[in-house]
Amino acid sequence: MNKNQFIRILFFSVLWMCVFGWVVPEGIRAGSPGGQESFIYVPNADADTWKSAPKAPFDVKTFTGDTQKGLIIFGGIEDKQGAFLVNITNGQWEIIVDTPFPVKGSTGDNSYGPIVFGGPENRQVAYMRKYSDNLWNEVAPAPFAIRDIAGDNQYGPIIAGGQDGRKVAYMRDYNANKWNVLADAPFEVQFITGTSAMGIIIIGGQNNRQVAYMRKYSDNIWNLVAEAPFRVTDIAGTNETGPVVVGGDNHQQIAYMGNYSDNRWRMGAKLPNVGYRISGSNLVGIVVGGLPSSKPRTIIKKVYKTAVVEFEERGDLGIQDAGAIIAEWMTTALNKTEAFEVYERLSLNTLMEEIKLGQTGLMDEVTIAEVGRIRGVQAIVTGSVSKFGDIISVTAKVIDVATAKIIQTADIKVNSINAISSEIDRLAWELAKE
Repeated sequence: MNKNQFIRILFFSVLWMCVFGWVVPEGIRAGSPGGQESFIYVPNADADTWKSAPKAPFDVKTFTGDTQKGLIIFGGIEDKQGAFLVNITNGQWEIIVDTPFPVKGSTGDNSYGPIVFGGPENRQVAYMRKYSDNLWNEVAPAPFAIRDIAGDNQYGPIIAGGQDGRKVAYMRDYNANKWNVLADAPFEVQFITGTSAMGIIIIGGQNNRQVAYMRKYSDNIWNLVAEAPFRVTDIAGTNETGPVVVGGDNHQQIAYMGNYSDNRWRMGAKLPNVGYRISGSNLVGIVVGGLPSSKPRTIIKKVYKTAVVEFEERGDLGIQDAGAIIAEWMTTALNKTEAFEVYERLSLNTLMEEIKLGQTGLMDEVTIAEVGRIRGVQAIVTGSVSKFGDIISVTAKVIDVATAKIIQTADIKVNSINAISSEIDRLAWELAKE
């Protein structure tokens, strides 16, 4: 090869890399900066100074870990991307091989590797022992649809969910590859934390405030403790140092219970940012995730003066006034996006009386737009909530009052009415997309 040939090859190689990006071999790859998920952390729940962790390299669906061993995140393209961060202070994200299915939740740590669940029915579970192997191992399908997962690769995963949300099971030995089902939870479970070594803690029930724990599988007994002081969107911690919860009306509250004998929740310092997910414990540090991973990078440039109409109910949802409750949640969530200024929430019955529709009257887009003109708003947000089998679907739409056309739609699917509250912000951000 002469000098001119070498220069030409080098030129086209550089051009290829600039246009198409570096071709990275399989295995661990360095993550790129600029992800939108923000993490804050403290050494324990009663600390008053929150610190920021490096931003994620992609949109985050779920995360696990703590301040001492670092973080592990999943999301990105098709919710299959993964990355880990060993040094939470100023470390570099490292990308791992894609998961074998879209991930819904995760657990584990950097010492023993992550565990994830997801798939089309939320029954698939896989784990990675060592990052150097960079290999996912799937285990036997869960005996029920999973809502949340806890545990680690040292003692095995624990899952919660099922049709009624009260099923809990664990797998102690990957070689045996068998799920062991525990006694039904005393309430519908939304989130679970803990390990097989120290026992597990669950939260859910009405308003996501009921809490119970199980010390040992051999006892197989659930012990109720005092209700959380606010609506919870996630739980972390262990039975060794007690549970830590995050949530509240503004998603900026954190509380913890130091020991079960006191049976009293203590409020931590207000979060500097909104927080929806939490990981870690009072022993190894607490990490809180910021805005929902589905928050779009750009939102509607125009700010719509908006009214929210009570959502239509379809099917037996098992709760009275579900459509009105969801509309109320949406009112708060839409205002957070800054793409909508919600002026009022309207009931279906009131609207039908005002526009002289009978109970069988059709609330189509033209009719709803007319309501908007009467009310003096620019957009109407409404939708429906329906149940089919074990799945509850919430569909929302934005109607432009001037044209009577639908300008944006979005939907979420959950396993219970109570789970909607933790997903409502994601629904609002989808409506705010440009």
